[in-house]
Amino acid sequence: MQNIDPRPCRPLPPGGFLMQQIVASGQVYLRYERFSLCLEGLPCGLDQARLQAVSADPCNVRVERRGCCCRGGIPVTLILPLCCQLCDGCQQWSASARIEVPLQLRSCGDPRDIDRAVPAANACVRLVRACGPCENGRADVWLDVWAQAWLTACRPMYGGGCPPPCPDPLPLYPQPCRMR
Repeated sequence: MQNIDPRPCRPLPPGGFLMQQIVASGQVYLRYERFSLCLEGLPCGLDQARLQAVSADPCNVRVERRGCCCRGGIPVTLILPLCCQLCDGCQQWSASARIEVPLQLRSCGDPRDIDRAVPAANACVRLVRACGPCENGRADVWLDVWAQAWLTACRPMYGGGCPPPCPDPLPLYPQPCRMR
């Protein structure tokens, strides 16, 4: 039988690395909620245009803290920029708007990490029904809004020791005996 000498692993260099981890998270789903949109970027005098589509601009979603932590969580406001498509019978128009959605984030880590955390968010908006033509740059709409937000913080991670070496493989058959 072979005599295998398992050599110990070399220790890792001192130190470690930073890893981004979620310290608080939350989501909200507003189903069939009424919003009054203030449309920007429309030409002057454009009345009686109907809203055809509304979507969220996922790259520019912002998270703003509303106050300090409480037992219910961390209160934040999601600011969702919207891309709106309008039609006045002859032409298509594009406009922008924004809505604010309140959200509570649930903490899932050390409270000290929350102060230095970086916010991230994602949102999806769908037009359910327009309430009539746009007047004076305002449109009343019913929207479905789904949004998630996270607070992430970098935490130090240190390398541990080596995993234990694997045991010798077991033979498939018993080793033959030597004849003397």
